[in-house]
Amino acid sequence: MPGTKEIDPVSYIENAFLDKPVKTTRRSKKVAEDDAKGDVRFRKTSLRAPRPRRSREAAPQDPVLDNDLREYLQSLPNQIDFLGSFFSDEVTSNYYTGDFKETRAQLIRRLLDPELTLEQVSRLLGVCPATVRRYTNREWLEHHRTKGGQRRFRLSGVIRFVENHGRHPEL
Repeated sequence: MPGTKEIDPVSYIENAFLDKPVKTTRRSKKVAEDDAKGDVRFRKTSLRAPRPRRSREAAPQDPVLDNDLREYLQSLPNQIDFLGSFFSDEVTSNYYTGDFKETRAQLIRRLLDPELTLEQVSRLLGVCPATVRRYTNREWLEHHRTKGGQRRFRLSGVIRFVENHGRHPEL
């Protein structure tokens, strides 16, 4: 078409991630004062850590970790050490014809560091699934893809993400 400007799709996408001045339709007094001083506001392109939202309900919520679960978590390290060091596959392998799919260490590692779905991670972080997708697209949150293209996460990666970028909810 005559008079139509041709767009380079690669530069268009790259420019979307560059810091640019924010265009505001509703200008507050503070923004107008900043503009008068020469201060320019920019859109944030850095990580904003997930912040769980408080429930709007006035009633206090039940604690996530009840007393039974707390006791179990305290005894877990000793139980894992016991299972990893005192037993072997020697007796069990006599009852199976083929080799095991994984070693004892791999079995214990898989159980302690489970694979999580997008829904589970969004619930753990207290954010919507689109936010988790954005974190993975920007390579802030480690993940891998299944053969079907679904995102999967390891619990250790989610914990590392929260340690590096997360905030504690306001008390």
